[in-house]
Amino acid sequence: MKKTIIALALIGTSTGALADSPNWDKIQATYIETDIETPLDEDISMDGYAVSGSLSLSDSVFVLANFDSVGDESDFGDVDLDSLNAGLGFNHGITDSTDIFATVTYEKIELVGSIDAIGSESFDESGYGAGVGIRSMVTDFFELSVKADYLDIDDENAIRYDASAFFHLTKNLSLGVGYKLYDLDEIDQDIDTLGASVRYSF
Repeated sequence: MKKTIIALALIGTSTGALADSPNWDKIQATYIETDIETPLDEDISMDGYAVSGSLSLSDSVFVLANFDSVGDESDFGDVDLDSLNAGLGFNHGITDSTDIFATVTYEKIELVGSIDAIGSESFDESGYGAGVGIRSMVTDFFELSVKADYLDIDDENAIRYDASAFFHLTKNLSLGVGYKLYDLDEIDQDIDTLGASVRYSF
């Protein structure tokens, strides 16, 4: 009888540890607001949406994809900014509740702006990214994640910082907030994005 109780306790402990680790099988939708610095020290503010997700290929390998689309319309013209990144990731558990991870991604950015009195201009370039991060289930219901990516797009370098916090309502459904910053050193400008997300994990 004692052996049975001990065995059941070990099984329960093992299951709990697995449940506490970050889940890499997920898809999420996000409402986002983006500000772009301009040389005139005036920000361009836009809003839109993002769709992202990841899927485990094994215990330590996953694929990921993210698409953002924001825009702004005014009496003078329109601005639209789309970005896509997709690639491969590698995760490793350093505790039962925390993973470190690295990613390699294809990156694409398209910016289209038009001023009624002048015309339109566009920027459409692609490149690659490499990043490292950490995801942790701080509690059974609360998750934190931070990540930094080095980007090379059209031979110009940038750093992308990404941080998020999620509250898990159920095993599958969670709500979160996030902040993303593109630090464009070569042109001394930043792109800031705030988001509110709904995530489904499976």
